[in-house]
Amino acid sequence: MKKLKIIFAGTSHFSEKHLSALIKYQFNVKAIITQPDRPSGRGQKIIFSPVKKIAINNNIPILQPLKLDDEQFQKIISNFSAEIMIVVAYGQIIPKKILSMFPKGCINVHASLLPRWRGASPIQSAILFGDKKTGVSIIKMNNKVDSGNIILSKECKISSQETSKTLSLKLIKIGVEILLKALYQIKNNIVLEIQQNEKYATFSKKIIKTDALLNWNKNADFLERLIRAFNPWPICYFVMNQIYVKVWQAKVINNTVYNNSIGEIISIDINGIQITTKNKILNIEKIQLPGKNILNIQEIIISKKHNFKLGKILS
Repeated sequence: MKKLKIIFAGTSHFSEKHLSALIKYQFNVKAIITQPDRPSGRGQKIIFSPVKKIAINNNIPILQPLKLDDEQFQKIISNFSAEIMIVVAYGQIIPKKILSMFPKGCINVHASLLPRWRGASPIQSAILFGDKKTGVSIIKMNNKVDSGNIILSKECKISSQETSKTLSLKLIKIGVEILLKALYQIKNNIVLEIQQNEKYATFSKKIIKTDALLNWNKNADFLERLIRAFNPWPICYFVMNQIYVKVWQAKVINNTVYNNSIGEIISIDINGIQITTKNKILNIEKIQLPGKNILNIQEIIISKKHNFKLGKILS
C-alpha cells in the first residue's frame, strides 16, 4: 500500500517514539517540525530535541520555526505537498492556515482519554488527581486546544505506584498502536469520528519548576501523588537550610499527629524521614541533594543524618 506523505510535528521523548515507529514501518515522512534548540542545564549547553536527533539520523528535513504563523514558513510546509500532518506533544498551537493545508487533515496523538485532561500535562494530571485510568486519543485537529473529533482511543489502568515515567512508557505503546491503525483508516477513508462531549472536559496546565515545591499544608496523599506525577520532571523538592532537596519517592502513613507542627520532621529511621502534613504523615524514602546521586534513606542515615534533625520544621 502506498504510504501517506506525512509532516510530523513533535518535540519530546513521547513524540520521538511515535516518529521512530513511522520510520520503522517505512512511512513517507517528508519533514519534521520541532521546537527551536534551547540551552539547558548549568552549562546552558544547546540541546537538540529527541525528535530532531531522530530526524538527523534518518536524513529527514528539519524545521524549527519560532512562530508557526510566519508566512515564509507556511510556504515551505506547503511545498512538501504532504497529505497529512501528525502532531505529537509538539508544544505550540497549530494555526488554522496550517491545519487546512493537508488533503487528509491534521491529527493529534494526545496522552489522555479526551475530553478529560486537554492541555499540556495530561499524564501528570491523571496521576496527580488520582485517576484510576487514562489512555491515548487520536483526534482530528481543529482550531481549539485538544477539542477535535476523536478518531480512535484506547485506555490503560493507572497503578498506585505509577510515575509519569512509567505511565508514559505504557502510553507510548498504546499511542503507536492506534496511530498506525488510524493512518490505515485515514488512507482507506474508513474513519468514524466521534464528537467530544464538552460537559466532561477538564484541562491540564503547563508545568513549571516551582510547581514542584512541596507544600506541607497539603494532604500527604496529594503530596505523594505529586511526587509520582513530577517524576522524572521537574522532580518535587523542599528547602532545608537553604538547600534544595529533591524527593524521588515517598509513601503515606495514615497516623494522625496532634502535637506536632505541620512540616515538622517527627522521625528518621530506616523506613524514611517522616514529615507531618495537613492530614497524615509523608514518609520520604528517596532523596537527592544538590550535585549528588539519588539516595535511599538507609544511606542518608549512615552519612547525612546530621542534616536532618528531629523537630525541625520545614517551610
